[in-house]
Amino acid sequence: MDILTLELFGVTASQALRELGLVLDRDPGIPLRVLGDDETVLLNVQRLLERRFRPFRVVSAEARAWRVDAEAKAVQAAPAPAPAVPPPSPPVLLLRSAFTPGDRALGRRLLLGALARVGPATPWVCLAHEAVELLEDPAAMEIFEALEAQGTRVRLSAETCAYHRLQPPFELLDDAVWQELAARGALTLL
Repeated sequence: MDILTLELFGVTASQALRELGLVLDRDPGIPLRVLGDDETVLLNVQRLLERRFRPFRVVSAEARAWRVDAEAKAVQAAPAPAPAVPPPSPPVLLLRSAFTPGDRALGRRLLLGALARVGPATPWVCLAHEAVELLEDPAAMEIFEALEAQGTRVRLSAETCAYHRLQPPFELLDDAVWQELAARGALTLL
């Protein structure tokens, strides 16, 4: 194993600290041997190593000469990246109560299957036009309640509810909001 040696003979305490600081910054993962001959420099070297959390031991060789052996600083692994937060999903607009054309019962089951997989990153699901028929389906209502429980709001088209004279069990949404998003391609249409 390599050991970096720093000689601090005939230097002032401030010169010694500057040199030692540069070495510690440049090579934190290498063990260090510091040699010197002044007691004041030795005390300052010890303090700096303590502040930098570098374990060391002092080895005396002769009357005035000293040696300090400092261990390599443990190189910390980079912190684990924060878990990725999924980007917000676009809102979902339902205009029908089943996928069409084809068998209506199958189309309903497939639509409800897709609706049940809407994730919590989706801000809201809006029912408009024929999709309000889903309010009469107990399986659909269970899915709507599960969506609300996960934080995805279920909303109803204000104009559709007014047209059909529905008492909305969910929050009304001004149709201009979803219409503008639809015009820009900024929502998912089921």
